[in-house]
Amino acid sequence: MKIHRPLGLSVLVYEVARMVILLVLSVSLEPSGFVGPALIGYLLAPQILFALIALFVWIDETRYRDYVSLYVAGKTLLVWAGLLWLFTSFKTIVKALMMYTGTAGEPFMIAILVLIPFEIATIIRMVLYMKRPAEDH
Repeated sequence: MKIHRPLGLSVLVYEVARMVILLVLSVSLEPSGFVGPALIGYLLAPQILFALIALFVWIDETRYRDYVSLYVAGKTLLVWAGLLWLFTSFKTIVKALMMYTGTAGEPFMIAILVLIPFEIATIIRMVLYMKRPAEDH
C-alpha cells in the first residue's frame, strides 16, 4: 500500500486551484486586439502539465521521481518570466492595485502577482523533495 504524503497532495491541490483561477479569469477578459480569452487559454494550456506532474508524483513517488526536476525547471522558468513581466509592467500593476477601474485585465494581473510567491513555495517544496534520498519515499 502506498503512503501519500500531505505535502504532495498540497502541491497537487495548489496546481489545480491555480489552473481553475487562471482559466476563470481568462474567460472574463474582454478581447482587445488579438489578446482575448482564446489566446490566454492557449497560453495556459501547457500549464496543465504541472498539475499532471504533481498528480503523478503524489500517486507514485518512486516511479515518477525523475519528473520532479522537470517540474522545478518549468516552474523556475515560469517565475523568471513572471518577475520579468512584473518589472516591465510595474507602473500598470501599481495603477491596477491603487485605482481599480474594473477592467477585465486587472484581476488577471493581480492574480499573477499574488501567485508568484506560491510558485516560489512550490519550487522550494519540490527541491526539498529532490534532496531527500530515494529510499525515504
